[in-house]
Amino acid sequence: MRVNVTEYPKSLSWEMKSFSMPNIPRGTLGMKENLKTILEMVRNNASPSQKLIIEGSESKIDLGTACVRLRPMKLLLKTQTGWMLSDEAQRWLDTDDELYLAAFLCARIKFLAEILYYLDEPKTATELQNIAISEYALTWKTTSDINARLVWLRQLGLVEFQDFSLLYFLTDLGKEFVKSIEIVEPIKQDFSFDETLNEGEVEVSEWALDFCSNLSGERKSSIGYIIGDMKQFQMTIAEFIQLINGGKSFDQVMDYAEENYAIASSSLKSFLSTLTNMGILERKAATIYDVTDTARLWSEKEQIIDLICIMHRQFGFMFEMLSVLEEKSMSNKELAAIAKVSYGFERENIDEIRKRVAIFQVAKLIRNDSIDKHTITSRGRKLLGLIQLEKPVLPEAKAECGVEYESIQDLNFFTELRLSAKDSNNFERLEKNVKMAFEKLGFEAQWLGGAGKTDVLIRAAGNSMMTYSVAVDAKSTMSGNVTDGLVNFDTLEEHRRKHKADFSAVVGGSFQNERLIKRAIEHNVVLIDIDTLEILIRNHLEVPIQVTSYKKLFESPGIANVECLEEEREKITRYGNLLHAVMDCLVAEREDKVTGGILQERDIYRSLRMDENFSSAPNINEISAMLQFLASPLIGCVEKSKEGYLSVGTLDDAAQKFDFYSRMCKNQE
Repeated sequence: MRVNVTEYPKSLSWEMKSFSMPNIPRGTLGMKENLKTILEMVRNNASPSQKLIIEGSESKIDLGTACVRLRPMKLLLKTQTGWMLSDEAQRWLDTDDELYLAAFLCARIKFLAEILYYLDEPKTATELQNIAISEYALTWKTTSDINARLVWLRQLGLVEFQDFSLLYFLTDLGKEFVKSIEIVEPIKQDFSFDETLNEGEVEVSEWALDFCSNLSGERKSSIGYIIGDMKQFQMTIAEFIQLINGGKSFDQVMDYAEENYAIASSSLKSFLSTLTNMGILERKAATIYDVTDTARLWSEKEQIIDLICIMHRQFGFMFEMLSVLEEKSMSNKELAAIAKVSYGFERENIDEIRKRVAIFQVAKLIRNDSIDKHTITSRGRKLLGLIQLEKPVLPEAKAECGVEYESIQDLNFFTELRLSAKDSNNFERLEKNVKMAFEKLGFEAQWLGGAGKTDVLIRAAGNSMMTYSVAVDAKSTMSGNVTDGLVNFDTLEEHRRKHKADFSAVVGGSFQNERLIKRAIEHNVVLIDIDTLEILIRNHLEVPIQVTSYKKLFESPGIANVECLEEEREKITRYGNLLHAVMDCLVAEREDKVTGGILQERDIYRSLRMDENFSSAPNINEISAMLQFLASPLIGCVEKSKEGYLSVGTLDDAAQKFDFYSRMCKNQE
């Protein structure tokens, strides 16, 4: 029985259509017959736990799992008591009209009707995939999604395949059918539209918000592997929760994943590890998994923002990324740099940023602001007002002592430095940032550039015995990695001689090429990657060593070795600890009625010789020098008398004077 074309299901908008074809076992009877079997079971009120028996398939999924897979295209509807057929599914079963089913699928699934349209001339699967990518902005890396659609279209009698040419073409039935369905024109993305502008309150559960107020102490940088398309991650996770609920062995889950996703055992292990890290799964035994209370709680509504709240608790730079995008639109590269600089990522991980972007786009928390930049949506802004965010992280040493040496300006500079190392179209950007970087270390720096000159010339101020200069070449590449073909060592030597520099250095994103490193050693050139340059600046902000001390860095060619500066850092740190300890001794003694608060060098020595802050006890000469410094007119926190030294101020007084002198130094620049 044929359904009149005027009664075909109305096509959904492109945004509302599903990405995937019905994910059901194939068997030998064909997808259409297997679909009919599942729908008939639902109509006959079969138990969701009943196993499917599909001829020619070893699939062991139950009816409930099959229903979950069919739900996105609205063939089935979830009720309080179970599952029921949609009106369209009921109509198809009653009529057995293949074209009605085809029309329903075309109305519900992205790039299905469009395949029929573009097969007005025979094409290969690869050609169809390229159209999907270029004209419809679909991010399909393989032809698997195209092939899944072609399987259905062939079984519905609309498309045929020519083995020897690998071409697909329309059948006569397909040519007639395509006239009766709606085709979506190639997608022209409107980057200015925010579809959440007129929304009310954000759909998020109170328990999910509570999750975000109790952040894990060590949130992971990597979300990990998620099966399938990230745009369907919510559905995939819900599917596996339903599968594993009540306890399943790894082998049972593997049978399901292999049949339905065609993945290897190692991939499933990675996915289960992701769910475990997320707090969705837990191991009950070596090979037995079960879902957690959190997973069961989420499954009650399966709201996407609730799920992201769960992820935010376990993974770093989640809602923090929204906060960053609230300030301005950013690309994946920019976000990856910020994650590394300000939020504890070990490296600039573009893949992890892409995962977060895909998740937030599905949840409509961010949108594309241009072809390569993202911005926050109205929904995202509303959600941020409800969420506790992690502040930008500082190095471990700073966190331990509770002092923030870096400013937002410093963090922004580190981000800019990283981005400029990958901006191969604007080499001057990195050169100028390299100049600023060395100025932060105390060097006098000149940006030169141009033919026959070094990019940046730096000089350590000092007397004729201590001063030195370095000719620095800056190398920006799209990938960030500098290879040996990009460095001309003869030219570097010419630049060094021309500017009468003592050393040569190259600054770039990274140096992983062994031949480049070997040649750098042979030509006495130091290679400073962006990670190292950032460490140098951060270390200097924490413990500022003399600029002349950096000479050790340039005396060892090859990859720059930051460890060679540790002795100088320890020396300055020792002086800082000694200043604090000496003042503590004097202040503590100030009210003593016997001594009158007066101490001599030996008195302080006896107090500090067992102090755990010093690897070796301060000697008399060190203590005497520190007392003289504190008693100088510049500081004036200590007063010297014939009997010894007396505290006349506090460390806060000293700190205020240091701050004043620092500001005066900057005012003179």
